[in-house]
Amino acid sequence: MMISRHLLPRLFAIAALLVSGARAAALPAEADLRPQMKAWDLGPRAQGARPTCSVFTFTGGLEFALSKARKKGARLSVDYVNWAANQEREKARDGGFFSDMWKGFERHGVCAEEEMPYGKKFDAKRKPDEKAAASASDAMALGISDHWIKKWNPQTGLSEEEFGSIKETLSAGWPVCGGFRWPNHAAWKDGVLQPCGADEVFDGHSVLLVGYRDDAAQPGGGVFLIRDSGSGEDRAMPYSYAKSFMNDALWIGWGK
Repeated sequence: MMISRHLLPRLFAIAALLVSGARAAALPAEADLRPQMKAWDLGPRAQGARPTCSVFTFTGGLEFALSKARKKGARLSVDYVNWAANQEREKARDGGFFSDMWKGFERHGVCAEEEMPYGKKFDAKRKPDEKAAASASDAMALGISDHWIKKWNPQTGLSEEEFGSIKETLSAGWPVCGGFRWPNHAAWKDGVLQPCGADEVFDGHSVLLVGYRDDAAQPGGGVFLIRDSGSGEDRAMPYSYAKSFMNDALWIGWGK
């Protein structure tokens, strides 16, 4: 029996949904990486008045990966990550894209927080000293790599496949760095970000996804657990919000 070419896109879409549903059914109902983070003394941190949410988010993912590789906690320098990213772009800035930060790490590594402590204000002329630069190279030899679930695109949210991949990554034990269009006036209820319309968001804000919890009472059927440097707290985000407004998704580690 021949299938009309007009039906093929619909059949492919149905097949994708079936595969996505099967993948979701195979996952546990919840995953939480915070107990491991606590064991490594990697608690939440606050960015203060600086626009460095993406740097804190990326550094959090990098900290987890390096701690896993070294089998002990390693608090890393946010300002070193910021400096390294600025070596890969024409003009220095405070914050930026995960892709620049990964390029910076690949070329310059990362040092411990105490070797280049986070400053209250951004100093474009600040550089790591010789000790920080020397120790930063050690992290580059641990064999970790970048894994993009979704490249940056503020015009779309998550596909079902991307959404499923994020849950699979968290279930496998890796946090996910996420950039989002964010509410102009974020509202929270019992620690959960409340939904809003597409005309009520700006681009944007970054948070680290550190787990998930399926919950039929929440929009979209559950929440992602998020580490938010804007507030310096761990909170939650409904699945429906991530599906609508997640710009990019990256995890740092090894494997596929």
